[in-house]
Amino acid sequence: MIAISTIWNSLGHEDGGQLLTELNDLGFNAVQLDCKITEKLLIQMESQFRTDMKVVSVHNFCPVPPGVLQENADADLFLLSSIYKDEREEAVKNTISTIELASDLEIPVVVLHLGYVDVKDESKRLFDFYRWGEREFEAFGKLVIELRGKRERKQQKYQDAVLFSLDKLNKRAMDLDILLALENRPRYHQIPDFYELELFFAEFKGGNLRYWHDTGHAAIQEKVGILKQERLLKTYSEQLIGIELHDVKELDEYLPPGTGELDFKEILEYVPGEALKMLEIQKAENEEEIIEGRSIVEGILGEKQ
Repeated sequence: MIAISTIWNSLGHEDGGQLLTELNDLGFNAVQLDCKITEKLLIQMESQFRTDMKVVSVHNFCPVPPGVLQENADADLFLLSSIYKDEREEAVKNTISTIELASDLEIPVVVLHLGYVDVKDESKRLFDFYRWGEREFEAFGKLVIELRGKRERKQQKYQDAVLFSLDKLNKRAMDLDILLALENRPRYHQIPDFYELELFFAEFKGGNLRYWHDTGHAAIQEKVGILKQERLLKTYSEQLIGIELHDVKELDEYLPPGTGELDFKEILEYVPGEALKMLEIQKAENEEEIIEGRSIVEGILGEKQ
């Protein structure tokens, strides 16, 4: 079964039932609820959750928190990595609300963004080098080392903050039998990086933390010399609970599979059969591209069986 994120059609939608019907009409009977689902949309959807649409995961923070406009809702709205206790506790409180929603609706997985190390984001320098075709030159490698060094010098207190957050979240998730999926991110200063995943899984071994792989985010990091997608998938395949599938063209992501540059046959080779497979599409020329993208993934999965 291949699901689709509601991020495709949630923004600006006023009818939750119609939103799900549109996804049904594309051939999907399973979804991930994204962070732009309002409480009103959620209430309108609930009857279909019991009939023709299964919810397999929900992305933090959902529904849109009170007082936040739908267009401003974001998975990094509150920072689990904040070194300021009040800010971090606000992030924990809102994440627990998502965990409790998942429990109420019998959704097994909550997907989390963990925040970032608060250094100046100089990703644009990496992106410019990539666009100028200078990735193979010595200066590109030096820049990667420079930016990693800046991150590493400040990262400890942000890692500690995430550990504080995850301690509370893991306990609540275990109480309610919900899995917390830690998503990889596209920029070098964001959490988790490759080694932070190892740290968090070791710290909460036996708990409810799992890995959530985003193909586009991993591709961006690989393109700018941070980390190869294959290494992430190989290393954390045992913890992998789900994968968000979208294509990438240059540095543009969220495209339907088959419209960009990624080799999904190679990527899916590392994905366990029981892991959730999710299309996360924000940019498509038409609905046919989404249907074709799903067909491509289904064909590859069929060959694996």
